[in-house]
Amino acid sequence: MDRRKVLKKIGYGSAAIVVSPQITNILHSCKSNVKKFSPVFFTSNQFQFVSKIMEVIIPKTDIPGAIELKLPEFLDNYIVVVKNQSERETLLRGTEHFIKVITNETKKINSKEINLKDINTQLKKYLLASDKQIDRWEKDAKSQESQVYRYLIHIRSLTLNAFRLNEYIGEKALPYDPIPGDRKVCLDLKKTTGGKRWSL
Repeated sequence: MDRRKVLKKIGYGSAAIVVSPQITNILHSCKSNVKKFSPVFFTSNQFQFVSKIMEVIIPKTDIPGAIELKLPEFLDNYIVVVKNQSERETLLRGTEHFIKVITNETKKINSKEINLKDINTQLKKYLLASDKQIDRWEKDAKSQESQVYRYLIHIRSLTLNAFRLNEYIGEKALPYDPIPGDRKVCLDLKKTTGGKRWSL
């Protein structure tokens, strides 16, 4: 995946994110120095698999990647706090379905054998698909490819939200002013922040 394209989508015209006290608690818990994380939503294997997906979406470059930023840990807790039962079940089904698709295509035994290259191949297929192909998937909601496409769109959205909420990204990667000054309107975003949205 193209990191620059991902960051561009994050920086321009992003919707506001409401940070509730529960989400604030999750953010703080993800910064702890506990070496071994025990997922509360995903199984251990699912968590490792989802972590790989998130790392492909937000890889380490000049800034830390998803795993180093502890985005999978945040997501695991976020789903429990924010998502309803139906949404949780859909995510679990989607995760298992996507694991099955990759293991079938790669002839691998289980999710532990799936590597970043395997996931990257699938993300390119679905997230970089043509508009015509996406239209076909959206019209045939019951097809296997349509289900994988919807799952990956959802995981990508959750990953980008976790990325936006991360303290390091808010203070180091996005324009950040802890003590805002004068209110200025109708400014050229390119000139004021280099085209990026302000940090939360």
